[in-house]
Amino acid sequence: MHAESTQTLFATEAHNPAFFSVRQVVENQEEPIDFCVPVNRHFPPPSLLEDIQAALPDIVKYYPDYAEVHQEALSQLTGVPAAQIVVANGSTELITMLCQQASGPMATCTPTFGQWTDLPETHGVPVHYIQREAERDHVLSVADIVSVVREKGVRTLVLSNPNNPTGAAMPIKAIRELLRQLSDLPLIIIDESFIDYSNVGSAENMVELARNLVVVKSLGKSLGWHGLRLGYAVTHEQRAAQIRKQLPFWNINGLAAFVLQRVATLRSELRASFAKTDLDRQAFVAGLKTVEKLHVFPSHANFVFVELAPGISGKALRNALLEKHGCFIRECSNKRGSSESYLRLAVNLPAENDRLIAAIRSLLEEQAI
Repeated sequence: MHAESTQTLFATEAHNPAFFSVRQVVENQEEPIDFCVPVNRHFPPPSLLEDIQAALPDIVKYYPDYAEVHQEALSQLTGVPAAQIVVANGSTELITMLCQQASGPMATCTPTFGQWTDLPETHGVPVHYIQREAERDHVLSVADIVSVVREKGVRTLVLSNPNNPTGAAMPIKAIRELLRQLSDLPLIIIDESFIDYSNVGSAENMVELARNLVVVKSLGKSLGWHGLRLGYAVTHEQRAAQIRKQLPFWNINGLAAFVLQRVATLRSELRASFAKTDLDRQAFVAGLKTVEKLHVFPSHANFVFVELAPGISGKALRNALLEKHGCFIRECSNKRGSSESYLRLAVNLPAENDRLIAAIRSLLEEQAI
């Protein structure tokens, strides 16, 4: 693999190159390990893939079920009333719609998921940013948020909890207080795409009382198959019905619909996978903390946010990890409010995590970047 290939690979306007492109660049080498996209490595069980293979002729031949069927499956999986659920083709379908229709000005934190910072401006919605500070482990308080909302006259607030990429989280007690103080806002969106990996309580059971609240979730990352493009929102019944009317009639493809039906019967297996990931994260964090020139922040998600010592190029480290060690990581310079001093490292299986730790240590000790 040549450095020119790596530079071309990462010369993209998207937040990162697709894994298929990464695989092509490292062709004839060992399969790269994806530490870029955080996904559940302990789910789904092999039997689910066998079920898909057996049902594939019907999956691709017939239209999938209607939205009500998907809502019921998600209700069975999550315990949320079906009438409060909006099923989507990935969380980004919902994020796009909500940003298009948001009353401005909007406020969100930085750094955070790029769609929440980029899409509003694309659709002409002014955005104010609340910077997360490394000195505070990127944690925001209710007062931090409310002060910006009031000072800037914000009408739409977006908060990712746990936050991506920092892994910082706000406890449910603080979320409840935030909703109380901002009950007059037209819309509050809480993106809980990674909450399954934390011990943080969900706000989804507050939507009937907090009528301005929409909770967004990315299901594909929890299920271990983000290529399915599955996500959903939880909000009060009237708003949920309004959102569903604005979505395409068949916005869930047949494969995603099939998996959703099967997963609804695998609740215990899914919960167990999150517990295993938590143990993997704890070991991963402990290992990363042994690497000099690397500061590791607390994380409530299935990824770890780290800061490199001054003078170390995150881009050079990212490139060297891929070129020399076959490890594909997320360097965060193209996230608003971040820089190339910061990396997001997805939690993988223990042996893979150990391999990345050893590779980072080797490169930093060799001063090869």
